[in-house]
Amino acid sequence: MRAGTVLAIVNPASSNGRTLRRWPKLQRALGSRFGELEIRTTQGPGHATLLARRGLEQGARMIVSVGGDGTNNEVLSGFVDDAGCNRFPEAELGLVHSGTGGDFLRHLGRRSPDQAIAALAEGPAAVIDYGVATYVDGHGRSATRPFLNVASAGISGLVDYHIRRSNRWLGPTATYLFGSLRGIAEFLAKPVSITIDGGVPTELPLSLAVVANGQYFGGGMWIAPRARCDDGLLEVLYTGGGSRLGLVGLLAKVFRGSHVDSPGVISARARTIELRPIDPDDVVLLDLDGEQPGRLPARFHVHQAGLRVRAAGLPEPARTRA
Repeated sequence: MRAGTVLAIVNPASSNGRTLRRWPKLQRALGSRFGELEIRTTQGPGHATLLARRGLEQGARMIVSVGGDGTNNEVLSGFVDDAGCNRFPEAELGLVHSGTGGDFLRHLGRRSPDQAIAALAEGPAAVIDYGVATYVDGHGRSATRPFLNVASAGISGLVDYHIRRSNRWLGPTATYLFGSLRGIAEFLAKPVSITIDGGVPTELPLSLAVVANGQYFGGGMWIAPRARCDDGLLEVLYTGGGSRLGLVGLLAKVFRGSHVDSPGVISARARTIELRPIDPDDVVLLDLDGEQPGRLPARFHVHQAGLRVRAAGLPEPARTRA
């Protein structure tokens, strides 16, 4: 690969395989815009990270992620080192939505593929924040991984488990809605300590904690309507101790963003957040950009202005709810 090349990383399995059918048209559109274009197709989980890192090390000026939030997360992971710092601050991440959720791009305003590709070619690039999570992986080891959109813990990890085993032909909203209802039915809250910016820890039986750089998750749930991806802060929301019926009521409000004003929902803005089970033997699952990589304890921090991104809707500010 020659320096200055644009590398497109395509996840053909994203959107339940629909990306494979969409790709020929997208490829023609990208090819007409970029003379120096190389294409790599992912072969399985984690492959996009390896492809992105290799391309960046060989001098690619932009890595275009063609997939959903999970693909974007893997590509972003190719930019960062083991501590979550961007090794390639001058390179750019380009985003073309073709996934199940597409939640990070949703708060920028969903655009057509032609608009997305025009933004890649014509720019300008925007400098935004991303989050970094340090947690316990599936093998019991400490791991660090960035997130572009939303990290969460509690019921969301169980929802991820069901969604991975569900029929996504229902479409993103219905898939995540049914997964959420099933997760609520099965979930048992466990006592967790939450510490924000090194303050006094708060203990509660955790139902859900969200650490957000973007505003949406779960295929269109407006979970963090006050979040911005360019303000140097993460939006934090958490709730616990309520009934299953109460959680269903919050779920009904979350698509409008009105849950943030509900009793029992605590919100804050922070640079660092720590979540730790009171009982070290309790397993509280973690979600990062729609993937389930491990469990608590976890620490999250924001990497301010750490990434150059090209996407339709940037560099205009994200829509926010006052």
